[in-house]
Amino acid sequence: MPLVKVQVVVSLKCNIKEGALRYTMELLIDFYNDKSSIEVVEVINLEKQFINLVDYLLFDIMPSIINIITITVYLSHFINGYIRLIIIAVVVL
Repeated sequence: MPLVKVQVVVSLKCNIKEGALRYTMELLIDFYNDKSSIEVVEVINLEKQFINLVDYLLFDIMPSIINIITITVYLSHFINGYIRLIIIAVVVL
């Protein structure tokens, strides 16, 4: 992966995490005053889980889906049917 793409991915991850943290920090103090400390800790844990979910979806699942779509389009439009079957058989086996 080129250095520029790595920097963009790292920057995007940092922006997502920073935005989630900023949102949590900007919540009204009344929310924290009305809740017990256990509820506040649960909200913080949910935030971390959400960040991990978004991180997983954006940077682990999406590239795989894009690769599968790209390969499917390429195979269906640019390669002969028999060669396509051979490639699929080799990949499956």
